[in-house]
Amino acid sequence: MPMLPTRILLLTAAFAVAATVRAQTGPAVPAAATPAVTLDPIRVTADLWAAPLARISASVSVYDEAALRTGAVRHFGDLVGQIPNLTFTGATSRPRYLQIRGVGENSQYEGETPDSTVRFLLDDLDFTGLGSLGGTFDLQQVEVLRGPQAGAFGANAAGGVVRLVSNAPTPYWTGLVETTAGGDDLRAGGFAVGGPLLARRPTELMARLSVHRSVSDGFRHNVTLNRATHARDELNARLRLEWNPSAAWRWESTLLYSELDSGFDDFALDNNGRRTFSDQPGRDEQDSLAASLRGTWTGRTGLRFSTVTGVTRVDSTYSYDDDWTAASYQGFSDLRRDRAVLSQEFRLDSAAGRAAGWIDRWTVGVYGARTREDGVYTNEDPGNLRGLRTDYDARHAALFGQVAHAFDARNRLILGLRVERLDLEGRGTRTRFRKGRGTFDPAVTFRPECADTMAGGKVTFEHDLSDHQLVFVSATRGYKGGGVNLDARINPPADPLTYGTEYLWNYEAGLRGSGLGRRLTGELTAFLLERRDAQVRDSAGFGGSYRFFTANANDARVYGLEAAGAFAVTRAWSLHGSLARMESELGAFTLTNGNTGGGRRLANTPRYGYSVGARYRGETGFFGQAELTGRAAQFDSNNQNEARRAFAVVNASVGYTWRNWTFTLWGRNLLDRRYENRVFFFGNEDPDYVEQRYESRADPRQVGVSAAWRF
Repeated sequence: MPMLPTRILLLTAAFAVAATVRAQTGPAVPAAATPAVTLDPIRVTADLWAAPLARISASVSVYDEAALRTGAVRHFGDLVGQIPNLTFTGATSRPRYLQIRGVGENSQYEGETPDSTVRFLLDDLDFTGLGSLGGTFDLQQVEVLRGPQAGAFGANAAGGVVRLVSNAPTPYWTGLVETTAGGDDLRAGGFAVGGPLLARRPTELMARLSVHRSVSDGFRHNVTLNRATHARDELNARLRLEWNPSAAWRWESTLLYSELDSGFDDFALDNNGRRTFSDQPGRDEQDSLAASLRGTWTGRTGLRFSTVTGVTRVDSTYSYDDDWTAASYQGFSDLRRDRAVLSQEFRLDSAAGRAAGWIDRWTVGVYGARTREDGVYTNEDPGNLRGLRTDYDARHAALFGQVAHAFDARNRLILGLRVERLDLEGRGTRTRFRKGRGTFDPAVTFRPECADTMAGGKVTFEHDLSDHQLVFVSATRGYKGGGVNLDARINPPADPLTYGTEYLWNYEAGLRGSGLGRRLTGELTAFLLERRDAQVRDSAGFGGSYRFFTANANDARVYGLEAAGAFAVTRAWSLHGSLARMESELGAFTLTNGNTGGGRRLANTPRYGYSVGARYRGETGFFGQAELTGRAAQFDSNNQNEARRAFAVVNASVGYTWRNWTFTLWGRNLLDRRYENRVFFFGNEDPDYVEQRYESRADPRQVGVSAAWRF
């Protein structure tokens, strides 16, 4: 392991030991003054207005810390199958490319840009399109909002939002130490510790530090090299600080360092799913350094001012053996990127209640962001060294607002609007060195630009059926900004250098609440999503020689249902489940280069998905959970007809809690079902390069044990 992570681990381990000793021998506040730990109602924080889960008028899934722990969820990817109408596309070491209701990208190969449509946040840190670091250690909860979230997040949330919320600092010392071992040579361990930094004023300055590392073999064995070339090695370190210098100001900060040093050797020509044969295995690495600062001022009655600053820097490597063998055409691709994101938001909010005549609550804000990404791609075979350099520079500026009016105690209307300006500049340069001749071909450079002003918003009507049931209807206009194609291997004007903005209209009607003395809780949402000038990512080529671009296709429509619920059978036993239903259609299209697609279901829109499970938590300390999760077949691309197989997998865990200790035996995919998380259809086998199906297999059965100590 590099020197920097080693130092981080040593320093943080020392901090954890010191904090533990302090907590046991010298508490920061007298025992009588230590506040009792109580469980607050789950709140959804990713919406423009944070609200209790039971009172939010949106289709949303939330998994709190207890659900993550009982389900033995170690990464956000472990949850995807349970969340209605959320899918991901594989061919990476961890799930990175997400789709909600079919909206979202399935790759970012060389020349493809980082303008993803499912926002991925860790606290206030933006990792959209970079979800590989979605470990769940020391998280408070995971939130998924489905449908366009134009008011809060604009262009990069046309599909929805995923937010991971970490545990916040507390004015008393708490901590966690956890270790895990399992199949696939899994070894993982981490700790988290937090509390007051000022003994006499415990609520003024607080901190929480968490560090976690996980290594495993990645369920593949390279026969040619006789080693695990698809192995995962993941380190995440996070520090949260909270400073309350006065009654009016609160400052919160998150600092993150992440090092994902994983291999990538996933495919074989025979699709066996367990053995690979490449002689040049690739890498899937992502090094991240990020920080955020949130300030909240409440110095005037009825008003709240907030400022949120975020800085993210990510260096990534994605490489692979083109031919997947030690023979064939001997190609190797290597893509390295450097992404930097700077964002700033200012908001002014009213307090709930009569704010200004007809308006009972309001929010206004401004947002600005700049995203820069530089890419260097090389493709080498015995006769050639091909290169592609790309530069991407996007500037966002937005003005947004939202107001609410209560007609009476049970009926409310919410109106939201966001206007956003997008300015894009790009450059792509291709080169080729012919080894046999020792000469370079003339370099080719494209410099596309794109600019647009977009508007979106929503109208929502809420009605309380009772104190515990809410119904709502809403209409939302979202958008995904136009963009530029940076792959200088494309052939303009047949292949487009730019593409236009896509607009989405989303209509929803929903019911959420509880009944039977709050033993039954649940939600049901019906939706219709209409996409105008749908953007599609496309490619052309064979073997290791491809070109990538995005274009506007035809209109598309997606509609369906999303439901989730839980029922407390007894004090110890409960049942839970979710159900998703989706129908979709993408109009047939022909691009300017002659490529065709559509005329069938959209990619990443399986007809159904479900999960059903039971939980037990007795008074003697024993607990357990078993869950069946299934999903229908789905297309991976809009221009070919290969689909992933339908699947149904069983996950389960049993454990025992004794004092501060928790011991868990867990298993995932217990029936060892075979299914895919990515399929391709192209020619990759010489000499004829006949198009055929290639598969990236999902993880097989894995069983493990975990032990955790909490104080």
